[in-house]
Amino acid sequence: TLRSQKGIIFSAINAIPEQDKTLGITLKELARRTGFEINAVAGRVNELKKEEFVKECGKRKCRITGRLVTPVTIS
Repeated sequence: TLRSQKGIIFSAINAIPEQDKTLGITLKELARRTGFEINAVAGRVNELKKEEFVKECGKRKCRITGRLVTPVTIS
């Protein structure tokens, strides 16, 4: 369900080690960590951003794709 997906994704973002909080986590990294499809991750992360539970970080390269992206972290 949407509620449980959002909770799992929020928990995965919250579980980022303290030293990595400023770097955040990318959508692709979240998809790999949670096992959800990227479109589901993107939708739930957008909801969490609108609700101000998560915020965007500075751009960095994704550890999976190597592309320059905007990761998220806990607000």
